[in-house]
Amino acid sequence: MKTRAGRTTTKKTPRRLVTTLGELISAAYEAVPGMGTQRLERALTLLTESPLARHISPHVEFVR
Repeated sequence: MKTRAGRTTTKKTPRRLVTTLGELISAAYEAVPGMGTQRLERALTLLTESPLARHISPHVEFVR
């Protein structure tokens, strides 16, 4: 009779959220209120001046 081998335990690393820049920009645009240019400006502000921006700023720079 075979015995089942126990699973090896590995230390879990923090999960990383992987997304495309297009999805990130679309989500910012959908998250802010307003219409047209005003909405675009608010989305840009969200991507450049929010706590989110502090985490991605070393890697990505959003320009007009």
